[in-house]
Amino acid sequence: MNRQERRAAAKQQSKAVAPQHLPQHFEALRQGKALFDLGRYAEALDCFNLFEKHNPGIAPLYQTRGLCLQRLGRFEEAQADFERSIALNPLEAETHKNLGTLHSRFGRMEQAFASFDRALAIRPNFPAALTEKARALWSLHLLDEAFAAFHRSLAVDPGNAHTIWNVALLQMLTGDFERGLAGREARWKAHLGLVDRGFSQTLWLGDQPIAGKTILLHADEGLGDSIQFARYAPMVAALGAQVILEVPTPIQPLLGDVTGVARCIGRSSTPSLAFDLHCPLGSLPLAFRTRLDTIPFAEGYLPAPPASRVKAWKDRLGPRTRFRVGLAWSGNPDHNNDHNRSMTLRTLAPLLDCDVQFVSLQKGVRDQDRAFLGERPDIVDLSDDLTDFSDTAALVACLDLVISVDTSVAHLAGALGVPVWTMLPFNPDWRWLLGRDDSPWYSSMKLFRQPKRDDWPGVVDCVRRELDGLVSEWGSGARQRQSNAPITKPQDAVVSNYLGHMLWQHKRTDEAVLHFRRALQLYPQYLEAANSCGRLLFNLGRYADALECLDVAGQSDIAGQPDPNSALLHQIRGDCLQEAGRLEEAKAAYERSIVLHSGEADTHNKFGVLQVKLGRLDQALACFDRALELQPAFSGVLSNKALVLLNLQLLDEAFATFRRSLTVDPGNAVATYNLATLQLLTGDFEPGWLGREARWKLPVGLLHRGFSQSLWLGDQPIEGKTILLHADEGFGDAIQFARYVPMVAALGARVILEVQPPIQPLLAEVSGVAMCVGRPSAASLPFDLHCPLGTLPLALGTRLDTIPSPEPYLPASPVARVKVWEDRLGEHNRFRVGLVWSGNPAHKNDHDRSIALDTLAPLLDCDVQFVSLQKGARDRDRAFLDARPDIVDLTDHLTDFSDTAALISCLDLVISVDTSVAHLAGALGAPVWTMLPSNPDWRWLLNRDDSPWYSSMRLFRQPERGDWACVVDRVRRELESVVSTWRSRDRASDEAVSALAP
Repeated sequence: MNRQERRAAAKQQSKAVAPQHLPQHFEALRQGKALFDLGRYAEALDCFNLFEKHNPGIAPLYQTRGLCLQRLGRFEEAQADFERSIALNPLEAETHKNLGTLHSRFGRMEQAFASFDRALAIRPNFPAALTEKARALWSLHLLDEAFAAFHRSLAVDPGNAHTIWNVALLQMLTGDFERGLAGREARWKAHLGLVDRGFSQTLWLGDQPIAGKTILLHADEGLGDSIQFARYAPMVAALGAQVILEVPTPIQPLLGDVTGVARCIGRSSTPSLAFDLHCPLGSLPLAFRTRLDTIPFAEGYLPAPPASRVKAWKDRLGPRTRFRVGLAWSGNPDHNNDHNRSMTLRTLAPLLDCDVQFVSLQKGVRDQDRAFLGERPDIVDLSDDLTDFSDTAALVACLDLVISVDTSVAHLAGALGVPVWTMLPFNPDWRWLLGRDDSPWYSSMKLFRQPKRDDWPGVVDCVRRELDGLVSEWGSGARQRQSNAPITKPQDAVVSNYLGHMLWQHKRTDEAVLHFRRALQLYPQYLEAANSCGRLLFNLGRYADALECLDVAGQSDIAGQPDPNSALLHQIRGDCLQEAGRLEEAKAAYERSIVLHSGEADTHNKFGVLQVKLGRLDQALACFDRALELQPAFSGVLSNKALVLLNLQLLDEAFATFRRSLTVDPGNAVATYNLATLQLLTGDFEPGWLGREARWKLPVGLLHRGFSQSLWLGDQPIEGKTILLHADEGFGDAIQFARYVPMVAALGARVILEVQPPIQPLLAEVSGVAMCVGRPSAASLPFDLHCPLGTLPLALGTRLDTIPSPEPYLPASPVARVKVWEDRLGEHNRFRVGLVWSGNPAHKNDHDRSIALDTLAPLLDCDVQFVSLQKGARDRDRAFLDARPDIVDLTDHLTDFSDTAALISCLDLVISVDTSVAHLAGALGAPVWTMLPSNPDWRWLLNRDDSPWYSSMRLFRQPERGDWACVVDRVRRELESVVSTWRSRDRASDEAVSALAP
């Protein structure tokens, strides 16, 4: 049925049900709607009933009255009204949606989805129906489908606060705090009943300094929420602010003693206060950019209750001869999820036979529970004497354990650091996350989850079994377990650690490091602070500082205990040592980390990367396979394993593993880039060039220039435009891709070429370059478009058979400059060979592609004049070079690549590893032999001894990994042959000259 047909049918239906005159008691209907909007549902219902008595059969009335009955908890009557409304007007999507929501509330999911689907059949882009359907999918833990339905709803109505809020809750439930906390701010517009206080002072969300300011932190949700988020008050105070805390009266005395709170008040006092900024308590996790791993004060943050108050409760409880357990079984009956998270006391009956002293912590006992409680005198009920939460805290301090549903009592016990078991519904509140039995908010808390909807008996049975075991341990002498309790970290140290995290997230890294170090000064065994400081310094490339920081905590006894934090410390040490080139020490660190916590996939992955660097590929594969056993969908490990398979020339397996990695994580830039590298290596340039653009997103990637001008990818005319072509990788890459400049110029563009200063004079002479500048001076120049040099093969659609400029594309060096080098070299009476044996030591693959000069020793006995082209000789090579005066070394006179080009023009051959000099010789058309590792860079392809990039180049490949000796031996044999031929030609030339002599 199309839209016009639906409208016609609805119009006909309205004629059938509409009264033929002005409805009687119309004022009652108007008042009813006004009262409904005010939340006065009982009065609204009276008005609707009065109107319906005189005007039966009006579909919209039954829909609205159904909502009113639903709010009053009269669900069967609400369902009857919705169904009657649908019978009168089956084409009203809103009513089907409301009926679906009601079915979903009671777990009637088949009927719920039928109603939602009917609503969406009538209105396919009905955002409210999509949102309610998403909530129903969520309640079944069909999370991917729920996210999809939410996003479809937001695509229709992007600003809908209710949907944004729901998406945020689901994001936080699944641990995505970064997006979830931001989206949760939509709660103020989502019609949840929260009161916008309308303060004239600025809202603070961590985005401005507050030192010297007074800030009001005010409760915005329930008692449990206020207790949970009060943990942030010390952190706010540590930023230099005076903190006024405004909370509901029952928790005011309790939270008034939280560290950092200058003054704690009830809500009614606020209007007369002077303050500079404000922040709702529920917005503090966002203000501090909280992540799942940076939740502060999980160990507890409420001060211990006064000893005198605790003693008063102990006296009431009597001698402690049995294990004491506090019970709370229901929360606020007005909470919108009370039907899911509360239970009756009778449901806990299987627990009550345990040999335990049960103590009721339940305030506001409901009638049916009061009757059951009266039948169980063995449950100590002193709740009438609990005047506020400070009393409850003192009573909780007398207990061995608290067992509670999701209520403020559970938060109270966790915030005190008291053992607490929290019983949760199948679909819990966002803060309890999914799939875990611990809470990152409270380290003393254990979670017991319904295995299926409404299965409280299953939860109670699990709790009973655990409780029996705990009571047995307690009775057999574990009463002294308090002496084994973990050492409490000084609160100042904890605050410094979490401030470090906040500053790190704000990219204020120097300040973050100071706070982490302050935490370690206050508590040297603070592994979390050491790990955070070490990781941050590692990310900054300050490996020595990171190791110093890690070693402070590493010397403590706790760092040797089997524990994820101590294991992480040794893992980060391994990372730092690996980057510092101390590979054997890194190996020992990773091995120690694995001994302490063998179940961490990331450590096995990093150990595998190290094994690759050590050339132990079989061991590397074993590490990666172990990581994948622990975490089969670990995209990074799959990508690393594929690289090893590539190193072993197992190309089909490498392709398959890369693609598996991308199936797991389709947007992963590392895997995309590595797959592209393999495609280019095997000559499949079309997808390879495209995938290679992922290099801009690599974690240790290229500098993104952020130009405002458009990126040119060959997809638009450029005639008459000025285009900036800019170097984006190394010297060799810039020389290699400079061949495309004449092609760009031939399209009618004016070309500005921006390259590194050492190659600027050289490339300035390339045909088509209008202006050549040193990096990074181009930002100040006017241009219309830009393209990185490394992207030009993509822009110009390069295939293996269309690589441009097989002939030289760098102009010959000036004759005068060449003559200077000829004079320095002396008489050309022997074959001249330039040598380069190592590249940039900072290159990630330097260990594979560079060699020591003494590896070339077998060459040096050839009757050849060797000339060093090696800039920046390493210490070991310098010593060997000094011992070989037969190698001409004029490199101190090489000021830039134009000098090197002129020197190459004086030579007969260049022999080089994979360096920029090899590219330079090839671009000049000079004969060059390039020695390659078994797993070469993509541009050299596989299984060929020529290069499609340089016609004057010949490739000499390792037959197996690390076998430079075979490469050098082959080069020597080939060189001897070439030298022999050269001498023959030279003698023939001399004889011809003699024959012509008079």
